[in-house]
Amino acid sequence: MPAADPSPPLRVLFVNRMAGLERGGGETFDLEISRHLAQAGAQVGFLCGAPLLRPAPLPVAGARTLRTPWLRRFPWDKVKGGWRVRQLEFEIFEWRAARWIARHAAEFDVVQVCELPNLVHWLKQRGVETPVVMRLTAPNYYDPRGGVDQADALIASGTSIQKLRELGLDVVDVPNAVDADLFRPQPSDFRARHGIGRDEFVALYVARFQAFKNHALLLDAFAKLAQDHPVVRLVLAGSGPLRERCEQQAADLGLAEKVLFLGEVPYAELPAVYAAADVKAISSDYESFCFAALEAMATGLPVLTTDCAWVPRLVADGAGLVVPVGDVAAFAAGLKKLADNPALRQRMGATGRQQVLERHTWPASAEKLRELYRRIVSADILNKTGKAPL
Repeated sequence: MPAADPSPPLRVLFVNRMAGLERGGGETFDLEISRHLAQAGAQVGFLCGAPLLRPAPLPVAGARTLRTPWLRRFPWDKVKGGWRVRQLEFEIFEWRAARWIARHAAEFDVVQVCELPNLVHWLKQRGVETPVVMRLTAPNYYDPRGGVDQADALIASGTSIQKLRELGLDVVDVPNAVDADLFRPQPSDFRARHGIGRDEFVALYVARFQAFKNHALLLDAFAKLAQDHPVVRLVLAGSGPLRERCEQQAADLGLAEKVLFLGEVPYAELPAVYAAADVKAISSDYESFCFAALEAMATGLPVLTTDCAWVPRLVADGAGLVVPVGDVAAFAAGLKKLADNPALRQRMGATGRQQVLERHTWPASAEKLRELYRRIVSADILNKTGKAPL
């Protein structure tokens, strides 16, 4: 019988503004890895954002929330200079979060932030001594105050690792993963609830409605498929500033009855959505990783993806098809190939699930992050006291 760990449990504060507002890869990582850290014995807290005048649409259980401006439908990635509005929103949250953490820093051994470089800068400026670990979701971060260099450790995954190291940053690879017990082939009543026949071919895209996700390409390609495949459906899950534009595009293409816009789907309900689909479509221009690809592979779905950086690496060993970025005809041909070949879909789906089980599980990633925390905390204690922790 192994000896019990005599050290006290790590106390970790996760700071993720968007976790209660919208769900993307950064939010999924924090929520899932924090859950597995807690299962391994850590004490985990959350600090999230909430709208000024209404409850958070996706509340995180037990989280402390800070109310700050949130222009949910503002198309910041389409309006000239719109990114400045989004950046201001984040800076207001970061400023409030720095004040809150400074008052409560002694309650935590580590502060884990999802990007938020201004927050790191302001914490260090206030003299907060609790070590800060920053997760960089992509190499194109905006850091006007140099917060990235002030973090005590940086973590990332996917294609971001190499690009960040090329920038001279010391980054620890903590791989993204998926809960393969939650996302698995399973019975689903999703089709029955939405009036979709058992024999209809269903393509699914789980993604925020943002420009780089390129829903427009997927809709154009699906329209080509529907011309000679009348019994098909496209299911779009997610929210974002370009949803209304995509709804109008679907109507203009004559697809209003064939495209189902689900909006933001609670995480616990997503497995049933995946289990009802035949293929996972990814039409993005770029993906540094893609949790939705892993969720689909774990569910046994083949993946049809553009050559968008990391996802093609995930499916390279037979779990899907890859077509050029921005090529409507090629994407439509990929949809047609999968729609016409159930046996191919089954083989690819089985291959993808096996790859997930072998390479992308949360317990392994959580243990790697926990060891990084322990090294940082030990170094912090040594610096403060001159003595290594027992």
